[in-house]
Amino acid sequence: METTVIYADMPTTIKAYTVVNSDNTYTIVLNSRLSREQHLLSYYHEMKHIENNDYDKKCDVNIIEFQAHS
Repeated sequence: METTVIYADMPTTIKAYTVVNSDNTYTIVLNSRLSREQHLLSYYHEMKHIENNDYDKKCDVNIIEFQAHS
């Protein structure tokens, strides 16, 4: 799976998010205001979502996040 990582200036309450691109690749957006350590943690978290095929699931995002943190 091809994944691109970019940094964006966002509110500090948002650590990262992932975009599914039209060509079925992914872009992980990390918050440029956060530390390198947080970038690594956020990247790992987003990669777990990609590896678990969470973006193909048809259920509430809160359920997916609960499962990701369990």
